[in-house]
Amino acid sequence: MKSIDSIQDIQDTARGAVFLGAGGGGDPYVGELFLRSQLSAGHHPRIESLEDIADDAFVISVAGVGAPTVLVEHLVSAPTFVRLLEESEQVYGRRVDALVSAEIGGANCMFPLALGAMRGLPVLDADGIGRAVPHLDMTTFNIYGCLATPSVLVDDSGNTVIVRTTSNRTAEHVIRNVASALGATIYGSFYPMTGRQAKQFAVAGTLSLALEIGRIIRSAREHSADPVRGLLAGLRKLPDRRPCRLLFEGKIADVLHETRDGWHFGRAVLESTHSGRRSELIIEIQNEYLVARRDGRTVAIVPDLICVLDRESAEPLTAEMLRYGQRVAVVGYAAPSVLRRPESLAVVGPRLFGLKEDFAALEALIPGEE
Repeated sequence: MKSIDSIQDIQDTARGAVFLGAGGGGDPYVGELFLRSQLSAGHHPRIESLEDIADDAFVISVAGVGAPTVLVEHLVSAPTFVRLLEESEQVYGRRVDALVSAEIGGANCMFPLALGAMRGLPVLDADGIGRAVPHLDMTTFNIYGCLATPSVLVDDSGNTVIVRTTSNRTAEHVIRNVASALGATIYGSFYPMTGRQAKQFAVAGTLSLALEIGRIIRSAREHSADPVRGLLAGLRKLPDRRPCRLLFEGKIADVLHETRDGWHFGRAVLESTHSGRRSELIIEIQNEYLVARRDGRTVAIVPDLICVLDRESAEPLTAEMLRYGQRVAVVGYAAPSVLRRPESLAVVGPRLFGLKEDFAALEALIPGEE
């Protein structure tokens, strides 16, 4: 079992989680501040590998649900998360033994770590999707047969809602409506499972990966004349050797942000002039970056990750951070192999987001750069 013992580790984990979040998962600074406050109080998060969790352990995932644009307007309440855990244990009728991230992206990576530190619970080195996604049912937990409910939903005003549904798709609809009714941001417990089920369903090693990617970005910033290319070089040295590509470099010429139906929708238009030739990249957003099209041609598409970085520092940017005039680089990073399987694409493929095209792997769209 490992623990997070320094502010540097928290910052690196948050930075890596934003990269893996592909634009979504909530503002990393909100989650970082929440976790740093626990460390200052002497509460250290403990991270446990999937192999070490007992088969009969009781595990739940916790996450924020709603529009990330709303989350940045207020800080996270520690008593709200404690209430979430206490009410969840009442609903489930047993003590929670461990927590797991529903998604590894942004603030939703940090929330279980902070709650685990407060209550002395380990957090599994895993999550439910290996990136961030806008729908509750878009998880490997769901893909391999785990029910999202019973779920407990809370907000900072003291409201509590218990949800029991017959399908995870119905759970998504109901919980999204609750989020809209309670101000577009709520917190919840989902996917109650045993330790054995967590080993079968979760994407392993993603907390460690977030920390390592955060360290790679920091090192590239400190030691490379070009942090973006330093990041790409570091990603290519990781053990899983997932393909990565530099998709675009330029400035944001136009950006649309809209909070609607409990989601953040948007569209970013990037422009670049290289060797006298103008080029354009358009990114479509639903909480996360869904598809990137360069001069009308798709260069990366969900579930592969599209990551927008500050051009000078390689700092990953969530979708709600995008502003007119920013100079950025856009990186494509292959999704975990489990998300590219047919059963996964039936749940997290492009057409599930309303896109009118099928999935094509990053390395097929932009071959020959390894």
